[in-house]
Amino acid sequence: MMERTAERGAALVDELRNVVVQAEALLQALGEDKDEALGILRERVYSAVDAAKSRLADIEKHAGIVAQRASIAAEAYTRENPWTVVGGATAVGLLLGALFTRSLAADGGDDDVT
Repeated sequence: MMERTAERGAALVDELRNVVVQAEALLQALGEDKDEALGILRERVYSAVDAAKSRLADIEKHAGIVAQRASIAAEAYTRENPWTVVGGATAVGLLLGALFTRSLAADGGDDDVT
């Protein structure tokens, strides 16, 4: 659950950064035009970009806090249940080793250079 939230948050941050970059490029393109309507539009876009940057900073700060809390919780769990963590890590290592070995066997294991 937490991984999906982190992935969604990261995707949202990337999307927001993309919007900010595109808006800044638009502002630069509009910066050379002197029309009054474009000036008003430019100010509105600057305001929106500033708000987006502020929101992005808040999201990044919140993501850092969530990551720190997850790290503390994982460390506490590891201290309270060291053998469970060792057993889980061993099981994952064995599983990955078996999958890797099977993958090599499926490729034919040919190391001949032709």
